[in-house]
Amino acid sequence: MQQNWQKGLLKHVYAILIFLGLAFLFCSPVLNDMELRQTDNVSWKGMSQEARAYHDSTGIQPIWTNAMFGGMPTYQIYMAQDNYTYNLHTILTLGLPKPVNFYFLAMIGFYFLLCVMHFRWWVAVLGAIAFGFGSYNAMIIAAGHDTKMFTIAYMAPLLAGILLAYRGKYFIGGIITCITLCLMITSGHYQMVYYMLLVCLCIGVAYLVHAIRNKELPRFAKATGTLVAFGILSVLPSTVTLWTTTEFAQYTMRGGHSELTPEAGTESDKTKGGLDKSYAFNWSEGILETLTIVAPNLYGGPSTGPLPGNGEMHKQLLNMGVPQAQADQLVQQMPRYWGSQPMTDGGVYWGAIILFFFVLALFTVKDFNRGWIIAACVIGVVLAWGSNLSFINYFLFDHLPYYNKFRAPAQALVIPQLLVPFFACWGLNQLITDAQDKALAMKNLKKALYVTGGLALLLVIASFGMLSFTHKDDFAYQFFSQFVGGNQEMLDQLVNALKSDRASLLRVDAFRSLFFIVAAFALGWAWLKGKLAATPVLAILAGLVALDQIWISNRYLGKEHYVTPTEYSAIFAPSPVDVEIRKDPDPYYRVLNTTRFEDAISSYHHKSVGGYSPVKLARYQDLIQHQLSKGNQGVLNMLNTKYIIFQNQQGQLSYQQNPGALGNAWFVDSLVWAKNADDEMKALDSLPFEHAAVVDERFRAALNGFTPGRDSSSQIRLTRYGLNELQYKSNNSRAGLAVFSDIYYPAGWKLFIDGQEAEIIRANYLLRAAKIPAGQHDIVMKFEPRSYYLGNKITGISSIGMLVLLALAIAFEIMRQRKANAAKAQ
Repeated sequence: MQQNWQKGLLKHVYAILIFLGLAFLFCSPVLNDMELRQTDNVSWKGMSQEARAYHDSTGIQPIWTNAMFGGMPTYQIYMAQDNYTYNLHTILTLGLPKPVNFYFLAMIGFYFLLCVMHFRWWVAVLGAIAFGFGSYNAMIIAAGHDTKMFTIAYMAPLLAGILLAYRGKYFIGGIITCITLCLMITSGHYQMVYYMLLVCLCIGVAYLVHAIRNKELPRFAKATGTLVAFGILSVLPSTVTLWTTTEFAQYTMRGGHSELTPEAGTESDKTKGGLDKSYAFNWSEGILETLTIVAPNLYGGPSTGPLPGNGEMHKQLLNMGVPQAQADQLVQQMPRYWGSQPMTDGGVYWGAIILFFFVLALFTVKDFNRGWIIAACVIGVVLAWGSNLSFINYFLFDHLPYYNKFRAPAQALVIPQLLVPFFACWGLNQLITDAQDKALAMKNLKKALYVTGGLALLLVIASFGMLSFTHKDDFAYQFFSQFVGGNQEMLDQLVNALKSDRASLLRVDAFRSLFFIVAAFALGWAWLKGKLAATPVLAILAGLVALDQIWISNRYLGKEHYVTPTEYSAIFAPSPVDVEIRKDPDPYYRVLNTTRFEDAISSYHHKSVGGYSPVKLARYQDLIQHQLSKGNQGVLNMLNTKYIIFQNQQGQLSYQQNPGALGNAWFVDSLVWAKNADDEMKALDSLPFEHAAVVDERFRAALNGFTPGRDSSSQIRLTRYGLNELQYKSNNSRAGLAVFSDIYYPAGWKLFIDGQEAEIIRANYLLRAAKIPAGQHDIVMKFEPRSYYLGNKITGISSIGMLVLLALAIAFEIMRQRKANAAKAQ
């Protein structure tokens, strides 16, 4: 018994070593101290720099930043919290460097799921490799979608916990579900969590139907009740992030909605409390594009990239007189993608061998679980089609709870990305373990070959003229026009050469997949005919899966994505203009960079009028659209835009100081009352900001007939700058209305005048304002959202409780195993 236990443990150690070896092999540049240059991670560092620097210098946790879009909460950027379950995440990833940690966590989680299913060891290893090295993982890691990747990595062990509970292991299944769901939510990519909850719903329905048919409703109720209870517990350690996110969402582009009447011809298609459909469905997977699961270059692969070095485009460039060296260089960055999405990093590919065994499972696995697996896969594909299947997806967007908060529906392919290799491994395991009727098994194996091999062969044939290899909005026409001008003949020649190379890319991939499919069939045939034993068959298949998946993943996350630490630091190096502006001793002013408005690098160096954030405040988006984009200097002045960066006539970066910037706060002597948001925004077109403020009628009661006053000596000045707190001193002979150049956000900002709380009103559509008594006063603004401070306390207490619960579960399982072993020994 002891020997068997040690042998089982040793196999898990071998699996861990295999996963570590493959992860380090694929991410080998990290061994030379190189790091990934991830676009989104660069943006995060830019937008969070002010908050991180403030925390490092003061020890205070900032929950507000002024580094972008005039100011916003840091909830989605940089927010410390007392969630101690994150320590468990650190343990599970072994402190490995990025991106090794992503791949290891994904593989070990999927391996755990297949071990729970009691699949053969080599099948579990094979499945883990397939899931870990799916092409989508490489694409999102390269882009810097770290939270998304960690959330995806926890999907498999969450599924394991649910299946354990429904198989009667209620407590341990509930604990695993609780911990993994907690870690998924903690990772912070709620769209991925949402998709996984849809899978859970499919599982629940399937097990309910099964329980009714087999008269096992009490068992179903017990398992479901356990999972629901533990699921609720899993949410508590993320209370602070969920509470603040929910609160913040109603004021952002994603959850709030503009009060402005849409301009003629620009009517919004926004769902109530959600995003515009045109924005949300912008990345919808083309229906035929889904076949990239067979040939990832079906639609060209990434938006831009290298073409074959000896392809038609290269030949065409040489024929046009382009020098060899220049032609070699040009074909490295050609417009490859010809699908309908605005851009893409590449085609989603789950592996030809995996697809082969998935189809085999459709023919052979008769277990009732196949129902929810197939249903969830279909749901994932249908959701991913987005606007290309609008009659279904628009309805779901309008009626499915919270679904209208999410965008880029192509991401729903993560559902089949999880379940296709899971079911494929089920089919493979059954073939090797339970194939008693060898004739029937061979028949099903041939069916899988005909379906998958036939599909790959059909794509080969399609590459010879059945597809157009271009699109009505194909970027290629714009790309080549800059070289040939109005020469239509040359333009057509280049486009035709590109189409030929796109066809070649498809053909190569389709042949490649056909090879792996035939190899998988041959190994299955060898097993059924007794030519090879099970272990070498599975070992060879695992090696082929690794070769197949890593080969494709390397297209999206190759060595060219890594840079040295010096090169990475250079990304954030200040320009001479940044250096000059930062010499200003003023602690709080804003900068407009006209050369990169929607960019996070400016936020790294300055408090920016622009910035980068997918969750900017809805009112600020309105201001951008209706005022800043039209160059309203008065609006820039009210935002205290002290410096403007621009490109001079010589094409160099330059700057100028804006003498009209109104400072951090000022008194006005008149009010303009607006009946609605339209009037308020229109008033900004010509408002004399230094003298007047426009205020919505909803704040009339707060001012209670108040008439602001000021004289030549009236002043209000900032005396202390902080991210969570701003201090001012005021001096005015009359009671006045102070307008602050800070963004109005009602969920947490409080105003105190000489220690007494006063009301903040909204002025000029999105600024803070307050009634200030006559005389000299100390004024303090504090950001004290209850959602953060109380939420963080709940997070800390509940996360400790969850770790204690996990420790008890482990102890319980150890004691249960000991009792079981003792009983067997007797």
